[in-house]
Amino acid sequence: MEKNLKITSLLILASLLFLSCGFKQINHKDNKLIYIRDINLSGNPKIAYNLKNNILLISNKDAKNKYDVDIKLQKKENNKIKNKKGKITRYTVSITVDLQLTSLDNVNNKINKIFTRSADYDVAPIHSDTKANEKNVTKNITQHLSSEIINFITMTVKNQ
Repeated sequence: MEKNLKITSLLILASLLFLSCGFKQINHKDNKLIYIRDINLSGNPKIAYNLKNNILLISNKDAKNKYDVDIKLQKKENNKIKNKKGKITRYTVSITVDLQLTSLDNVNNKINKIFTRSADYDVAPIHSDTKANEKNVTKNITQHLSSEIINFITMTVKNQ
């Protein structure tokens, strides 16, 4: 009985210490940090659409920092590995995003950043499987780029 009381009091004490330590997540999304009025996109429409939707998740109309965003996408697919017969067995997909943030309060305040990600996929015996591999790789790259862009925007706006 006394042992259970000690454990319970120790748990309560530990939880109070952790609650009052001031811990705050670095990548915590502040709901009223930024408002993105307009996103101008150029490049692959499918990738651009996914990026736009992911970036707009951090936008809030009540935010004090208001920006326009220009995004230029470029997707490249290159041969990576060929077998002895000269047949391609692996491709590399590379996506480059050129991001420009323009403050609505100060038009001269422009922030530029280039993000690049690449990944490989194997050629499958069936062409539709190869296309599915390419689609999956492109989707994964887009998700990583979205996360990087959101973190960059959030940190840039917080530091200003």
